[in-house]
Amino acid sequence: MSAVNESVWEHLKLGFWPLVFFGLIEYKYIKKHTQNFFLAKFLSAILIVTIIIVFFYSYTAIIGDNILFLDIFSFVLSVFVGQTVSYKLLTTSNLSKNINYLSMIGISILGLLFIIFTYFPPQIPLFQDSLTGLYGIA
Repeated sequence: MSAVNESVWEHLKLGFWPLVFFGLIEYKYIKKHTQNFFLAKFLSAILIVTIIIVFFYSYTAIIGDNILFLDIFSFVLSVFVGQTVSYKLLTTSNLSKNINYLSMIGISILGLLFIIFTYFPPQIPLFQDSLTGLYGIA
């Protein structure tokens, strides 16, 4: 559930798992006030993951190397955007319960992918440790 190497994929866990664990606590307190909870959290997770990936590969393609400050900035930006969208969905009128059920499945699938790809990562750059060149738990 934590990063096991310096690949982009492993760093995505830093945005996903806290969102899930805090969401479990948050759900206890706000479940009666919204029916969009799981949709809000799923879209937040998707945005966090997508923004980090797009930002990282865009700026490294332009600059040619990664810069820690920009990596941290992309993380903060992705969490800000994800949480803003989550809040907007939580405070909007209730949407279909089916969308929330699908969102629960989506969160579960994403969590399973994080676990599975930690041990069995595809051999593509997203999963490659930038320090060792290895994949997954080496």
